[in-house]
Amino acid sequence: MYLLNQFWSPRKLYEPCGMFTNGHIQLLLLSMFILSILLFKSKKITDNQIIKVTKGFAVFITVLEGIKIYFNFHYGYTWINAWFPMSYCSLFIYALWLSGYGKGKYKKMGEGFIAGVAIVAGGTYLLIPSTALTMYPMWHYLCMYSMLFHTLMVYMGILYIWKKEINLNMSIYKMYSTFFLLFATIAITLNSAFESNLMFLREPSSIPVPLLHTLYNNSKWGYTLLVFSVYLFIPYCATAYVSRAIRREKLNKQLEYDEEVVSVLN
Repeated sequence: MYLLNQFWSPRKLYEPCGMFTNGHIQLLLLSMFILSILLFKSKKITDNQIIKVTKGFAVFITVLEGIKIYFNFHYGYTWINAWFPMSYCSLFIYALWLSGYGKGKYKKMGEGFIAGVAIVAGGTYLLIPSTALTMYPMWHYLCMYSMLFHTLMVYMGILYIWKKEINLNMSIYKMYSTFFLLFATIAITLNSAFESNLMFLREPSSIPVPLLHTLYNNSKWGYTLLVFSVYLFIPYCATAYVSRAIRREKLNKQLEYDEEVVSVLN
């Protein structure tokens, strides 16, 4: 009964799970377990099956996000930051719809986000869950949903890079940057109009990085520019670098194997 009471409780009724706590570690281990099962089941997944998974997750996560919005309005948390899906990671929802149901450049935009940044963004949140876990207890709906959401981000990113084999080149980066810039413009506009903090572009809030808080205190626009630049470049570049390194390693091993076969035959 205690856990059930936590599941749909309002803010401040129970002690928050917090970051780097036993509760956080338990949820992280559960997330890794779920990710491991998904990847194991996807060893022989095809391109057509990945498209079906993308479409299914688009609907599934949108429903879960709808429940999250209902929860916030139910308890009167109606300010835009509490319910509007416009964090950096929330762009995953729109990317799923574009990649699964879109065509042409719109489909490429969705693929660019999922393949280019989902692993880094999702993984970062799992390690540093700076939103729901800092406000609600461990077994709260929003905590479990947040951890599942970002686990699925990592899973889909892995599928798109190593199963769908999307090459993270400059063309895909242009699609990602166009996609991001569109939503970043919306976020900055809404932040200015409603004094919200969508995408953390206005202030660092609960992000546990002292440098960001120091920068914000000295230059608010400097802070916004830095976070904007990090979103625009770091996740994609980091993912592209690692992806290319792994591809090169695989190619080198294949060449070595081919040379051994040729030497044996000769």
